[in-house]
Amino acid sequence: MSSFISTLVRFRWYYFLASIAVLVFSVAGLRHFAFDGSPRVFFSGNDPSYERFQALEDTYGNDFKVFFMLSARDGSILEPRHLASLKEMTERAWTLPYVRRVDSLSNFQYTHSEHDELYVDDFFSEEVLNDPDKLAARQAIALKDIDIVKRLVTADGKHAAIVLSLSLSYDQTMTPEAGDLVEKAYALADDIKAGNPDLETSATGSLLSTYHNMQVAEADMGLMIPVMFGLMFLILGLLLRSLSTVFVSFILAVFTAMGAMGLASWFGITFSILSVNAVMISIIVTMAHCIHIFTQLFKELQTKSKAEALAASLRVNFFAVSVTSLTTVIGFLSLNTNDLPPAVALGNTAAIGTALAWLFSLTLLPALVLLLPFKPHKTSELLIDRVMDKLADLLIARRYLVLLVMIAMSALMIDLSFRNDFNDRLTETLHKPHLFRDDTDRIDQHFGAIYIDSFNLDSGSEYNIVDPEYLKNVDRFATFLRQQPEISSVRAFSDVIKRLNQSMHNDDPAFYRIPDDRELIAQYLLMYEMSLPFGLDLGEQLTPDRRRSLVTANMPSLDTATDIDVDQRIWAWQQENLPPEMQDRNRALSTIWSYLTIHSLSNSLEGSAIALLLISVVMLFMLRSVRYGLISLIPNILPAAFGFGIWFLFSGEIGLGLTCVVIITIGIVVDDTVHFLVKYQKALKEHKGDAEKAVRTTLKQVGSALFMTTAVLSSGFFVLALSKIVINSALGQVTTVILLAAYILDILLLPTLLLIIDRNRKAEYQQKQAINPDYEDDQRQPELSRDNDGVTV
Repeated sequence: MSSFISTLVRFRWYYFLASIAVLVFSVAGLRHFAFDGSPRVFFSGNDPSYERFQALEDTYGNDFKVFFMLSARDGSILEPRHLASLKEMTERAWTLPYVRRVDSLSNFQYTHSEHDELYVDDFFSEEVLNDPDKLAARQAIALKDIDIVKRLVTADGKHAAIVLSLSLSYDQTMTPEAGDLVEKAYALADDIKAGNPDLETSATGSLLSTYHNMQVAEADMGLMIPVMFGLMFLILGLLLRSLSTVFVSFILAVFTAMGAMGLASWFGITFSILSVNAVMISIIVTMAHCIHIFTQLFKELQTKSKAEALAASLRVNFFAVSVTSLTTVIGFLSLNTNDLPPAVALGNTAAIGTALAWLFSLTLLPALVLLLPFKPHKTSELLIDRVMDKLADLLIARRYLVLLVMIAMSALMIDLSFRNDFNDRLTETLHKPHLFRDDTDRIDQHFGAIYIDSFNLDSGSEYNIVDPEYLKNVDRFATFLRQQPEISSVRAFSDVIKRLNQSMHNDDPAFYRIPDDRELIAQYLLMYEMSLPFGLDLGEQLTPDRRRSLVTANMPSLDTATDIDVDQRIWAWQQENLPPEMQDRNRALSTIWSYLTIHSLSNSLEGSAIALLLISVVMLFMLRSVRYGLISLIPNILPAAFGFGIWFLFSGEIGLGLTCVVIITIGIVVDDTVHFLVKYQKALKEHKGDAEKAVRTTLKQVGSALFMTTAVLSSGFFVLALSKIVINSALGQVTTVILLAAYILDILLLPTLLLIIDRNRKAEYQQKQAINPDYEDDQRQPELSRDNDGVTV
């Protein structure tokens, strides 16, 4: 290793240029950078449930909609002046780009008969609005018709809905044209409010979710990265008191982050609101390497020249930095076991960033250090060293007491961590207060139509949807759905036939049922379809071959467990009550999201097990000790328990973003453990098996570096905790706690375990030396030598 370090220093400019070439190639990949702010990015293309959802969209049109809610400040939304505004907004909505259908109370197709003749007209047409008697009759119908209440108007008559169905493709939702559509939709709502100040408007929908997620993610990155840099480098500067250190660390962090994004883009990785955090993780890993190297550098500068101090620092840290980089890469790559594409992208990009951080810290850093002024000075670490001496005294004198306290705390945190519930609502991607989140919650409160379950029921053959038995089964299913307390409204084709049958019998309620005559039903359907205006046909309910019909059930946003329970309850009813060919599992994105939350947990446990196994193998091989390899697992596993234990007290709910936090943090917290054990092994040999002296030496040698890395890394993730994106803020908060817990465990529990386990090592050393006088020479560290440049290695 000494010759390798000598080569790094002697030929530093060659390595510098080679690394710059790697950086230039990596950054060139940024022209392929792609960002997807849609919740759909979380679904894998080969997920069977998501494939069924896509097939449903191919059949009935995509799910991209804009849902407007008009609310009367006082009185009823069914008052003439409010209905006039509703009608105006409905008509103007048709003029917005990509709009293929607009549904509202204004243009709801109402069927009725006069003198045995069927009429289909707009529910609140101009004629109705100008006729007080007809208006009063329609107002009464609106508040009791099952196809209208909770779908187009609330039961209290204070809120009305306007639903815009869009012809956008998935890829188009992330284009400037889609953003322009969103802004025009908001502008339309503002115009309506300006014309009628007694109205309030709210808006939600999948397109708006994508739009606002991208806006917030861009704002977060524009704010958090500068703040993170400022905070981290302020702490680093205050601790090391060196502007050159801050400058070099800044350059390496920027180069690593840009290189990671560029190489990831070369590999075709698409970034999302979750995977974009790989940029911050790459910066944080780079900072950790820099802190360890610079901390040792300033210690060595007290007695050595800059070149000699640099070589000594690299020699001391090369092994630990390389091992931590390898274990960190293993941890991040273990995210490939996850079903979440953004988690996989996060892991792969962070692994690339970790590899670049290792490369640049050994190639760019030496050249910059020898180029810039670095002078010996007293740093804040001297105070930390004194604290570490006091801590060593405490651990040596009270090792068993400290062990009992740490065991009790660990047991408590493990117990609390298992009390968390797994819950993630598809609609809660952004923190309050935020326009989209607030609007969505208001619409959810009044309409309960945020989650939409969809069932594509097969009649068995083409044009068979007019079969009376099929329609009666559909009607029974719709009735069952309406009986479920979680479901607010149901839309089924059977309701259309029942309403037509009633209309064709002079609107007699006794005929609100499915006729037994197949031919009569076919005639009803033909007359009805011929009467429907352009854009309001049955394409959203029936397949073109008239073989299948779509049943939808609207619900408020539900907890993960409740959503899954409803889905399983519905599926069980279908299996017991519907013919096999009619049975169809729910195809809602919200339900797929709920199952994904649970599956992601099992993926995370699998990935964590793989990561721990591989990291353990690496540790056993690198440390050449089963004893220390096994001990290293304890401070690497327990921090996650502390993180989720504290999270239970703060929130108690684990969402998608937190299911992969264990794998992410394993690769980071192992850094401190490796540095501690590597230095401890060396100190134990130097002190001839005296564990107390070895722990004291190790704490003094790495205590300051561990403190600084924890302070800087925690500050970086703390900034992430301030994100407006729920997944990112939760990830930042839990990771910050885990890093702090890892530091506490590394300076309290780990040395305590070593003191107890190695309490007899001194006696063992003396016995071996008595048998073999050369035993001490075998354990001796390599002597320092001087190369041709006068650099001690």
